[in-house]
Amino acid sequence: MKNQKEWLRHRFPELVALFAAGGLFLTGGELLLMGHTEGVQLLAPLTAIVGGAAAGLGLVAPRFRLAMALVLGLMAGVGFLGLFEHLEKRLNEGLAPGTYLLVDAEGEGAGGNERGEGKGVPPPLAPLSLTGLTLLGALALYVRDE
Repeated sequence: MKNQKEWLRHRFPELVALFAAGGLFLTGGELLLMGHTEGVQLLAPLTAIVGGAAAGLGLVAPRFRLAMALVLGLMAGVGFLGLFEHLEKRLNEGLAPGTYLLVDAEGEGAGGNERGEGKGVPPPLAPLSLTGLTLLGALALYVRDE
């Protein structure tokens, strides 16, 4: 047990960066499958996929580790941009930031509301997953010993 704990302690930054890369690739794929590809929405899947590649490159090429950490840190801003976009869309649909809309299994509005009549609105905090994953990957690459 002690040997496993030492191995995990020694490899922890690589494991965190690996999970951040995997999470970013999965998030990018999910966003593409959801059709998140129009206008400024395209920034989210591109950031996720490029961020996953940056984390992966930082793992396999130690001499690029610091540069990839910087790239990931800069990409965190895209999540904040998405947060403001989602909040703006919710406000334009007439929903206050703290309200929610019931949807059925297909993602359509179940009961409707006065303004949107069953139109789905984006989840307000979902873009922050990009911010969290990119910052997590950046920190993991930054603290890794050469």
